[in-house]
Amino acid sequence: MAEAYTVNSESKKESFKEFVDELYTKKPYITFTYQHGKPRTPAQNNAMHVFCEQIAERCNAAGYWYTVSSQILKSDLDTPWTKERVKKLMWMAVQQAMYPDTTSSRDLTAEQMIKVADTLAVHLSETHDIYVKFPTKEDIDGNKTRRG
Repeated sequence: MAEAYTVNSESKKESFKEFVDELYTKKPYITFTYQHGKPRTPAQNNAMHVFCEQIAERCNAAGYWYTVSSQILKSDLDTPWTKERVKKLMWMAVQQAMYPDTTSSRDLTAEQMIKVADTLAVHLSETHDIYVKFPTKEDIDGNKTRRG
């Protein structure tokens, strides 16, 4: 079972060293992985999904459809953008260009996540007049209140 241990102070660093010593005494084969930077929060994850959904809605409203090409279809087929398509085809393309060692949005720190969102938003506004801002906690909480 995977566990997480955040080290962000001298006392937590010392506590982690003690934890490793105790664990090694009990189980002398351990693999550790680590991540630099503050990981994204569940709220930031939600914000990313809202952001992708808003991009899909605005692309569709502006007439920028997602085009499917296939031999079996014989001709291109325009379909609406979805949150999932935006995440896979837009977000991940920008993310991997900026952070090539990442394979999932889960690999991003909170700061990296904002940088990817800003880069995508600026591009869409400059090239297609599609304006989307990365939602704040207040934006998401407000949406929940209005829906509820």
